[in-house]
Amino acid sequence: MSQKKLKRLRKLEKSTDKSFENVKSKNVSIRDILRKNWKYLLLLCLGIIGVYFNSLWGDFVSDDYATIPQNPEIMNIKSTMNSSFFINVTKTLTALIFGIENPIAYHVVNLLLYLLICVAVFVFLELFFSDLISKVALIIFAVLPIHVEAISWISGLPYLISSLLTLWELIFLVFFIKKRDKKYLFLLIIFGLMSIFTDRIRGFSFVLLSGLMLISFKEELKIKINLGKVFGIVIVAFGVLMVIAWPMIKSRVSDVNSGINASDNIFYNPLFQYPTAIPKYLQLILVPTDLTLYHTMYVLPIWLNWSIFLLYLIAVVWYFFKNKKIFFALAFVFLAAAPSMAPIKVSWLVAERYMFLGSLGIALLLALAVEKFWKKKILVLAVLLVLIGVYSVRIILRNIDWQTNHNLWVSTCQVSPNSHNAWNNIGDDYDKLAANETSDEGKMRQYKNAIKGFSQSFAIKPNYADAYHNQANIFYKIGRLDLSRQGYETAVSFNPNMPQTLNTLIQLDMIEKNNDELKKHTQALMALSPTDVKLLYQIGMLYNQVGLIDEARVIANELYNYFPNVPEIKSFYDLYQKTNIDE
Repeated sequence: MSQKKLKRLRKLEKSTDKSFENVKSKNVSIRDILRKNWKYLLLLCLGIIGVYFNSLWGDFVSDDYATIPQNPEIMNIKSTMNSSFFINVTKTLTALIFGIENPIAYHVVNLLLYLLICVAVFVFLELFFSDLISKVALIIFAVLPIHVEAISWISGLPYLISSLLTLWELIFLVFFIKKRDKKYLFLLIIFGLMSIFTDRIRGFSFVLLSGLMLISFKEELKIKINLGKVFGIVIVAFGVLMVIAWPMIKSRVSDVNSGINASDNIFYNPLFQYPTAIPKYLQLILVPTDLTLYHTMYVLPIWLNWSIFLLYLIAVVWYFFKNKKIFFALAFVFLAAAPSMAPIKVSWLVAERYMFLGSLGIALLLALAVEKFWKKKILVLAVLLVLIGVYSVRIILRNIDWQTNHNLWVSTCQVSPNSHNAWNNIGDDYDKLAANETSDEGKMRQYKNAIKGFSQSFAIKPNYADAYHNQANIFYKIGRLDLSRQGYETAVSFNPNMPQTLNTLIQLDMIEKNNDELKKHTQALMALSPTDVKLLYQIGMLYNQVGLIDEARVIANELYNYFPNVPEIKSFYDLYQKTNIDE
């Protein structure tokens, strides 16, 4: 071996020793790490606030409306007691303190959580890597534009909380292994329970990441790992998760796949899903040119997707044997996102918020490259500064897309023109804009735009019931009752479980005095809620109003048989008893 190679090897060994200095020390604490690096972390946090400052002035957009300003339970602390407790309680406490009119406070909460996540990322990296790698990886992680969706969108809150809890679970696991101090085990259990009551499905990423960490750094942690046992634990944990979360999974499948038929496949084809999603995520992290809420444009040729996918898998396997640091970084990317990449359709095929925590793996990979080429310090720093500058500008520009509903959906339709969801949502947005117009001409212009948006939506997905319903609403508002009825009928033909659509059809039947259609639609509505007493009573009164006396009498008798002591039902029943006597 030449002298140069020998010197390089010794230098690498010294660097490796420094990389694990913190792990080897049993006396190191979280406080020590923070105290030593507080100036660096403070400057970094100030920089993050700078690039995300314009996100603080964003409106409520998309799902924000339903969960905050239009949520009747937002101020009720009791309503937070469910499987998403820590998400709900964060929003409820913010609402109780700052109200629900101004979204700034909710944006501030998201940004503060991101700052805490960055601190947690640094503490975690310091446990295994050198100061150079930890600091460079955190800087890159902090300015990745793929994070904007989770931070600038108020509804990205669950991904921030889940990521923060997962990072601290990993940190406490390391400290428990190194120090055998029960307080860290206690903290690990507490944060684990918090994670379960934040997001049952994505909380599973801790199991995967902890296994990865123990396998990658078993020598540094001085533990013995049986790969078979680790794999078995992961499989058992996954099975338990599926049993516990199955009701929520079924509900989520229905929500994500609007208009899905019973015969439709609720599973992705893995041979399409993973060779498509993995290259797309890598591109979005490194080259974030096409950030959007709905990713539907997968323009790379199939052979290239497969080439990138296979290259990634080969690299993971290769570095498992050659370099555990690089293996950890590569595997971290998609193990962190694995719960959102299950082949069952609980999630979109690709969404930026799913890769929020996983992107740390790419930031770490780039930091490892920086360390390797650190001899060429000026060149490396120049490249790093350009990357940080470009990413920071991209963040600021992407924040603008999230500032208003209109900005969001225009941007989404431009980037994903084949998304039926995007066109449906921009139709809704034009409908809302019409409400703010003062002139009839202005209203009609916005209504025409809304009609075009909904038409484009069901042109892309012909069985998308929501778009037909929403377009029918516009026709109803402008007085085109014929087109309105046609739209509602089409909607229920694709999705019979739409009570709002049936209710509007009943209103049209009354306007047009079409009792045959009225009976058909009320019977369909009753079939959806056969035990809803209030609904039966309302339909009975409706039958009475339009002159369907026999049908009203049947409902009155049925209600009285079960609820003879309810005053309204008894009065309704007595009305038809008197009718019988007169007859």
